[in-house]
Amino acid sequence: MVLEEVEAHIEDQKLTFQAEGVTDIEAEEAAVREMGDPVEAGVALDRVHRPKMEWSVLAGILFISFMGAALQIIVILTSYPPDGAGRFQRALFQGAGEYTAAMAAGLFLMLIICWLDYSLLGKYAPAFWMSANALMVLCIAAGPPVNGRPLYLSQSASLLIPFYAGILYYFRGQKQKGLIKSGICLGISILILLYNYMLSVAAVVGMTGLILIHAAIHRRWFGSQRKKLYFRLWIFIILTGALVIFAFALKTGGSILPDYQLLRIQAWLKPGSYLDYDYTASAAAEAGTAVREGAFSLAGNMLNEIRNSYLWLYVFRYMGTWKGILLTGLVAAFWIYLLHVARQQKNQLGYIVSLGCVLFLTIQTIMYIGMNLGIVPRGSVFMPFISNGGSYLLIAYFYMGIILSVCRNSRVVKN
Repeated sequence: MVLEEVEAHIEDQKLTFQAEGVTDIEAEEAAVREMGDPVEAGVALDRVHRPKMEWSVLAGILFISFMGAALQIIVILTSYPPDGAGRFQRALFQGAGEYTAAMAAGLFLMLIICWLDYSLLGKYAPAFWMSANALMVLCIAAGPPVNGRPLYLSQSASLLIPFYAGILYYFRGQKQKGLIKSGICLGISILILLYNYMLSVAAVVGMTGLILIHAAIHRRWFGSQRKKLYFRLWIFIILTGALVIFAFALKTGGSILPDYQLLRIQAWLKPGSYLDYDYTASAAAEAGTAVREGAFSLAGNMLNEIRNSYLWLYVFRYMGTWKGILLTGLVAAFWIYLLHVARQQKNQLGYIVSLGCVLFLTIQTIMYIGMNLGIVPRGSVFMPFISNGGSYLLIAYFYMGIILSVCRNSRVVKN
């Protein structure tokens, strides 16, 4: 783009000299001389358009990272009797060390992605999207099943959103055909997840993808008649959803979900009626209060469950309601700020990619807190930078690296 702009200036100046009666060759030479010294011009352009790190975003990432590490260490420390230095050493080697190592690896991954050119997500969008879905299929075909579901399918599905944002950018300008293609791409990924009963992951990916489609329609990527496009989109979603439900009913002989999924939903709708499914959440809440009062320390199995799935519920009970609300407010402020940063991006690809990354992690956070509070059913969700799990921590930093790459190049590319 810089080259095209410079050439346009030279061509304009050349036409001006030609209008004054100068020959073509002389006019071109004079126009080039008028541009000044090329090295000085290059330095001046670098000064205006050079990549710039968004230090406030990086500071926010580091803050929430260390807050997550501190909460993990607090929970680990409460699982041992208070015996001074020995307690801290055991905690350091039995969990905290693994978490901080994963955090360090994630920060390194984030910085690598930050220095890469995110515009490749738009240029090679179909290839990236197909590769992400192929990875999901590979996890289904080769990964060992855990609790009836493929191992690592949730993690591989969590990588979809930046590539799907690239798909929306790739098909922009194709009007209704582009919208249909984008909808089919999202539908394929959702079907893969639903077929393997990854309901919570499908919900997070589906909600994020639909919001991105609405954002693309709002920006008139698929035509100027936004209301008509919204209407057609939702007709497509309703008809496709009905067809999927009918197909699953045929496949399972009338039952759409497996028994354990149905029991989870029933336990969510009727709290207290299915104690086996309510036990973990209630035990995590009671443990927080009991440990705070010095009644007991956490057992190993309860410790792992809390660090992964119910950390927020435990923190509220262990640290107190007001401290829990303060921590929730800090996390919410971080995601709101990142949403503001994404909306300020002038480059269209940078806007849709950064918006997708922030939305995915924000919806994950909302689902995780909702699961802890019993508002949503239990599922395969994680709280970015807070809940335990090395692979999920790397995914969060993967998303942050893309956001930083967009911010870093926001002054270079103005689309």
